Amino acid sequence: MKGKGAKLWHWWNSMEQRRRNQIKAAAVGLIGIVFFLVNRMHFYGIDGHGNPSLLKKLLVFYAASTGLVAMSFFIRNTCSDTVNRIINFHLMEWFPLVCFLVVEHVFESDLMQLKLYRIVFNLLLYMCVMYLIYAVSGRVRAAVTGLAVFAALFGIVNIYLMEFRQIPLLASDFTVLKTALNVAGSFTYSLTPEVIYFLCFAVDVIVLAGKICQKKVSRVHRIAAPVLCAGLLAWTLNVVIFSDQYPKFRFSINTFQPIKSYTSNGALLTFTRSFRLMMVDRPEQYSADAVEEITKNYASDSISDEDYKRPNIIVIMNEAFADLQSVGSFETNEEVLPFYHSLKEDTVKGFSYVSVFGGQTANSEFEFLTGDSKAFLPKGSTPYQLYVKEYLPSLTGNLKLDSYQGILAMHPYLASGYNRVSVYQNFGFSKFITFDDFENPKMVRSFISDESDFERIIQEYEEAKRESDAPFYLFNVTMQNHSSYSMDYDNLPDTIKITTPECQNADAERYLNLIHLSDAALQQLIEYFKKQDDPTVVVMFGDHEPGLSNEFYGSILGKSTSDLTDEENMELYKVPFLIWANYDIEERYLERTSLNYLQSILLDAAGMKQSGYNKFLLSMMEEIPAINVSGFFGADGIYYDNEDTNSPYYEKIQEYNILEYNHLFDKQRADTFFELAP
Repeated sequence: MKGKGAKLWHWWNSMEQRRRNQIKAAAVGLIGIVFFLVNRMHFYGIDGHGNPSLLKKLLVFYAASTGLVAMSFFIRNTCSDTVNRIINFHLMEWFPLVCFLVVEHVFESDLMQLKLYRIVFNLLLYMCVMYLIYAVSGRVRAAVTGLAVFAALFGIVNIYLMEFRQIPLLASDFTVLKTALNVAGSFTYSLTPEVIYFLCFAVDVIVLAGKICQKKVSRVHRIAAPVLCAGLLAWTLNVVIFSDQYPKFRFSINTFQPIKSYTSNGALLTFTRSFRLMMVDRPEQYSADAVEEITKNYASDSISDEDYKRPNIIVIMNEAFADLQSVGSFETNEEVLPFYHSLKEDTVKGFSYVSVFGGQTANSEFEFLTGDSKAFLPKGSTPYQLYVKEYLPSLTGNLKLDSYQGILAMHPYLASGYNRVSVYQNFGFSKFITFDDFENPKMVRSFISDESDFERIIQEYEEAKRESDAPFYLFNVTMQNHSSYSMDYDNLPDTIKITTPECQNADAERYLNLIHLSDAALQQLIEYFKKQDDPTVVVMFGDHEPGLSNEFYGSILGKSTSDLTDEENMELYKVPFLIWANYDIEERYLERTSLNYLQSILLDAAGMKQSGYNKFLLSMMEEIPAINVSGFFGADGIYYDNEDTNSPYYEKIQEYNILEYNHLFDKQRADTFFELAP
């Protein structure tokens, strides 16, 4: 075999150059044709009549790209050193503009509407990437190739993120990289016209960059290049990320729909600016005296007081549990959530506004368990990753102070997601039950079902009650309904069908069947605790709306999601919740609340002890029924921006901001306000 290989190599080397080039070009052409034939469905789109239509621009681009790669084997750089220096200089000067245009073309940015200073800073960022590579390598070829690969990868990552969660890349995504890798395998990746576009661009540049000729650079040049690059990078990042100059130019990031910022500011500029969102500013009016002035009106209840109920508390944050028919209008062949809708007696229920869409589950956990809101934190941040570094008073810590047993956290998936192992310890949980702790669970798709998950809750409850009569507490984050919804599974029923023709969507139907199973599992859990003598409260809420396509949401809303006002967009950030007890509590229906209030609503409804912070939040809820990362609804029913200084609730908002900052960041935290009293 080795001898045959040597002969083949000798035959190839003995062939004249022209002949070798012809064989290379033919091989490239053949590969290009095979690639097209295998992936030809991706060269078609849907026309205005709903019929497949050939994407002529993509086909021409692909043919030209393949031809260019094949032709390159016949192209030789015979230019003089002087001409090559001029070519290289202009490549370094203009290639960032090429990459900028390539990326913005895919995001369909309106370059004519893009402000000049935003274009300039986008170009500076691309130049920083290219010059950084050049400073390290000293080669124009490496710099050009590196920038092309960077632009292609940046574009492709955003394409898949938009497909899976409708939100492009933000800096905060790097804080949850491990979680993203955990669930990445559950998605279906396919070539799309946009991905093909970026791949062709990268391949073309790599091939053509091979023709760049450059003489060895001088020692002075090798020293000067890194110094100048470092200076440009430092200045650009300082202005883009750290400077307060941008708000004067009305440069901000729409975290409800970041893709709008991508198209109005430029993709790379928006991504880079999103690092600024991870930095927490101290409230202007913050001081120890200001904290004391607010907290003195809300005294924490005492754990020594026996006049309060101490029921078992079961909290379930159900993955992507939402009522889509409350968001938009469409019909199904049968009711999706029959049991949830039937619950009325001894039940508090309604809709709670959250601060995330399609993902970032841990942010909803954070708001519920702490009572803090993402309204005052960088919009793209994840507190579990960034801020919870030591013990933090929470619902869990207060129940532990009140001698509850169990104090269990449960998530039937990998333990590593969102830094939960560390965060749960800092909240005071005694044990974290994860995927590895389940034996032969029932699976739905590739995730542990809500049915098996809820059966484990009952198992933990019964084991705890055999050991002690103390009230039991468990906080559970389910996994069954996690995206994506793009594949059929034998173990997922297709009972629920969308009957409104213009809203029919296969992914949405799979999702509806998932939460239909969740509803059935909830019924089994409630029926079990109805039969128990121990007073028990079950809380269940969704963490966010499902990550379905913009087209589907547009069909049920009756208008494109890109045309929604901020107030209309809030409808995509509400989830159903319920608080049910197996003893008599006052029935209530809350059309609007938010997750930061929900633990306080639970304690109040169940007749339990409350911290001063819980009492403040209940008082605030009377004036501001719902608040999230984007804005709030006042008691007058009007929607306001969180930073609206003219709203009649501005003073209350500032009080909340001060208390939250003290809770999360002040080393001199007012623990007697956030914790139950002795």
